[in-house]
Amino acid sequence: MSARNLFVLGCLTGLRFSDFSALKPEDLQQDMLYKKQEKSVRWVVIPMRKEAKEIFTEQFKANIQKICNAEFNQNIKDIAKLAGIIETVKFSYKKGNKMVEEKKPKYAWITSHTARRSFCTNEFLAGTPVYLVMKISGHRREKDFYRYIRIDPQEAAQKVKELWMERGELALFKNPIIKAINMNE
Repeated sequence: MSARNLFVLGCLTGLRFSDFSALKPEDLQQDMLYKKQEKSVRWVVIPMRKEAKEIFTEQFKANIQKICNAEFNQNIKDIAKLAGIIETVKFSYKKGNKMVEEKKPKYAWITSHTARRSFCTNEFLAGTPVYLVMKISGHRREKDFYRYIRIDPQEAAQKVKELWMERGELALFKNPIIKAINMNE
């Protein structure tokens, strides 16, 4: 199976590399994926979208040799680069007491874990209740789950706007200053 397909499968299931790269035909039962997670040793049950089921099924038809995580990561970086995902991205993190800032092309940041983060972020943005996403991803604590969510301020604002539109609240306050004054009377 191509690294691209495995990556897409990871994005559609939320599984870690150690789990999606070790799937067996018997893990799929009635359009549900049953997998005992290697890291947490907990069972997860994942509904399979049509695309995920097709990739899963193709994996066992092709009988392609296993790939290690390092090779997989290099392959998906190469694929992302070829796909034109090249804009520079800055990432800051703490290392000891020091703040470190790195800038790299976006493709260079992509790893197998990006698929898992993408699943969690996409389901969160789609409005799937967090506790249900956590059941699929295997997260035990919300604090750990929320570390996976990667949305920028623009995406957050767009999502809030969509929610307001769904609730019919976008144009609720024609003039927020007047509404705020009226609420204080």
